[in-house]
Amino acid sequence: MKKLIYVESIAKEHAQVNDYFIVTRKGTFSTKDNRKYMSLSLKDRTGTIEGKVWDRVDELQGLFDKDDIVYLASKSVTYQGKLQLKIADIRRVEEEVRLDEMKAFFPQGERNNELLQDEYFSLVREIRSPHLNALFSRLNQNKGLLDRFFSFPASVGVHHVYFGGLLEHSLAVTKMAKEATATVGGDIDIVAAGSLLHDIGKTDEMHLKGGFKYSDKGRLLGHITLGIIRLEELIRLVEDFPSQIGDILKHIIISHHGVEEWGSPRKPMCIEALIVHYLDNLDAKVMGVKEHMRDNMEDETWTAWHRLYESRFYKLPEG
Repeated sequence: MKKLIYVESIAKEHAQVNDYFIVTRKGTFSTKDNRKYMSLSLKDRTGTIEGKVWDRVDELQGLFDKDDIVYLASKSVTYQGKLQLKIADIRRVEEEVRLDEMKAFFPQGERNNELLQDEYFSLVREIRSPHLNALFSRLNQNKGLLDRFFSFPASVGVHHVYFGGLLEHSLAVTKMAKEATATVGGDIDIVAAGSLLHDIGKTDEMHLKGGFKYSDKGRLLGHITLGIIRLEELIRLVEDFPSQIGDILKHIIISHHGVEEWGSPRKPMCIEALIVHYLDNLDAKVMGVKEHMRDNMEDETWTAWHRLYESRFYKLPEG
């Protein structure tokens, strides 16, 4: 699968646009004269464009869903001074999409992913515990797992929704947690390891079939349970790994959402788990608001309503 046409390059009317996009919004409506049509938002790494389906709506609407990567045949048209796509045909991409192909659809973070990877290895080298060093050595030898950890977003639609977002989020939590530990106390090696591993289950919660989407396993078990399974697999590969350290790391993963209603079956019950929980929550919410601000400003200072956070947000003027 090779994408050739990007949103930012669609600049004039009557251009043929036959290419791949992600569907970020999908709805079926009727005009005043009762003509049915389908309205879509279509995204790639460069931006979003509106799409409309006017013909064969009943046939086409069941062929794909929101968050699918689709291939469409369309032409660019102008409506109310803005370019959009008039779609003649559309189909879901069913095959597995390679990680390198996903770069066409998801923006990169503000920081270079290769530099983030260097930062990850640097943080791992700072861990003094030989048992934890051995644990990360086993993780780093699993190329498939490490590639997913370095490349996946942190979520499908809440925060760090970009290529490499999971890595950037994990590093941010780790760096803040180490600073907090130096101030309030705690075992800095366990805090660092727990911060780096707290979302490792997301490498199994999502898959690449038709894009970054939740797998059946992910929906059934969730990333907390999958993180425990991954951690236990790694621990079994380390000779004489201390059971107490293993239990604390598992507790950090289990409790990092804080309360049961947010998905954690246990509240944080040690200093290290408290630190990871609060800083995970902080980084996720701040980045979620930043990403909301990027595409949902009602004017220069206020965002539209954020459904999940149940608020509008004020953006300070730059400078």
